[in-house]
Amino acid sequence: MINFRKMEKDAAVKERVELLFYKVIEKGGKRMLKPLDMKTSVPIGVVKAVWDNTIVETFYDRLAKDLQERGIEEGTLVQLRVKFSASNTEFDPGLKGIHVLCEVKV
Repeated sequence: MINFRKMEKDAAVKERVELLFYKVIEKGGKRMLKPLDMKTSVPIGVVKAVWDNTIVETFYDRLAKDLQERGIEEGTLVQLRVKFSASNTEFDPGLKGIHVLCEVKV
């Protein structure tokens, strides 16, 4: 027997979203964001795990290491934002636009 609810849930978790990277610059008590020339996509399940705080801590360590390998200087604060597409709203109407995912110190 086919479980359509499970198939829809699995498809939603595997749906990919785009990540945008920004260097956080603090001057005079204000924060400015400088876009970094990096783009990648991750499954929406990873985004939900970060938001629910159920992702393992090594995720952030690995992310910092990957950013450093891509040329980001050590000690830099990087903000990740997730960009949802129109297809993501099919699974959850709240998943639209661009939202802050997390910040990582490299």
